[in-house]
Amino acid sequence: MKVLIVHAHENPDSFCSALANRAKATFEDLGHTVKLSDLYLNKFNPVGGKHDFKKLSNGNYYKYASEQMNAHEHNAFAPELKTEMKMLVEADVLIFNFPLWWFDMPAILKGWVDRVLAYGFAYGGNYGFFDKGRFKGKHAFLCVTTGSPAEFYTPAGAHGRTLTDILQNIHQGILGLVGYTVLPNFEAYGVSRISDEERAQLLVDYEAYIKKHFA
Repeated sequence: MKVLIVHAHENPDSFCSALANRAKATFEDLGHTVKLSDLYLNKFNPVGGKHDFKKLSNGNYYKYASEQMNAHEHNAFAPELKTEMKMLVEADVLIFNFPLWWFDMPAILKGWVDRVLAYGFAYGGNYGFFDKGRFKGKHAFLCVTTGSPAEFYTPAGAHGRTLTDILQNIHQGILGLVGYTVLPNFEAYGVSRISDEERAQLLVDYEAYIKKHFA
């Protein structure tokens, strides 16, 4: 099995990065092939635009989605995007690994979604939505770290919702929409405020999560 981890944390010494590295090592120990797309390390540009395309269509009006479709049909995506798209198509499992920012993914990861899950390539054209999506039969999940403790993420807590509820737009509106079967999140709460022993236990828990679903 092939796994793609799309990692979005700028600090390689962060606990979020430690989770990405542990996932890679665990999958490899299970005999799977893993590619890690480290967006900050690779200086991935999150802003979509004309630079996404080696050439534009002959239309009189520039529209980003239309140019995505044209690039898909004429092999005209920029090399940076083609690299990410190739890894995505080859992968049986997709993992978004990121810290929660403002109840969402960091901008660099949202930019990856905007640019890589392109119209024509990931949806539209020959591809439908959800159970007719391009990535039907494949799995995806989120590995998320938070600053707030777990008790904040309950209906009675400070945030008034669970983390799964907060991330529903990603589950349904991104991953599910293009066909992935979305597994439960792996959630690491309050990672900057807990002890080294607690962080070490979370890494063990993450290994167990991966083995449960993919061994």
